[in-house]
Amino acid sequence: LAHAQAPAAAPAPAAAAAVPTKVAVINLSEAMARTKEGTKAAAEINSKFGPKKAEFDKRQADIEQLTDRLNKGRATMSDDAQKQLNTDIQNKGKDLKRFGEDSQTEMDNDEAKITQDLQMKMFPILQNYAIQSNFAVVIDVGQQSPVLWYASATNITDVMVALYDQAHPVKEDAPAAKTAAPVAPPKPPVKKQ
Repeated sequence: LAHAQAPAAAPAPAAAAAVPTKVAVINLSEAMARTKEGTKAAAEINSKFGPKKAEFDKRQADIEQLTDRLNKGRATMSDDAQKQLNTDIQNKGKDLKRFGEDSQTEMDNDEAKITQDLQMKMFPILQNYAIQSNFAVVIDVGQQSPVLWYASATNITDVMVALYDQAHPVKEDAPAAKTAAPVAPPKPPVKKQ
């Protein structure tokens, strides 16, 4: 008779690693905008596009003046003069629209690049912090978030701003840059990963 062997015992499971159970939330777009690098980038965007905004406003005011002149002068202007003024208004309006669209596209592209650069630097810091803090998940409660409520103690936005600034210090600019007007931080869409 063949000797039956008992099945080998399964190896004892290794000590199970502690499964993270904590949850944290972050407003990622706010965190990126509040970093020193994000604040500096917003100031640079404002500096670059401030003159374009002034140019847009000037062109718009010119069109409004021509429209006002046409409306007030209809009774005394010849038909040819009215047609010419109307053509000028239409041409300036088309140019203004094109200028505005081109400027907006350029600004959107610059903001998207800045956001992408900030995200690429922020994600490793966020991931490292989450692992060290034993978080199971970090939820972005920023723009278009499905999160309806969270305890404020779970919000790590301030911590991430401080850690980012520590990891990516920004050189102070010349005094001229410090006197720039306050700027709204860029708010391009943030892709969740």
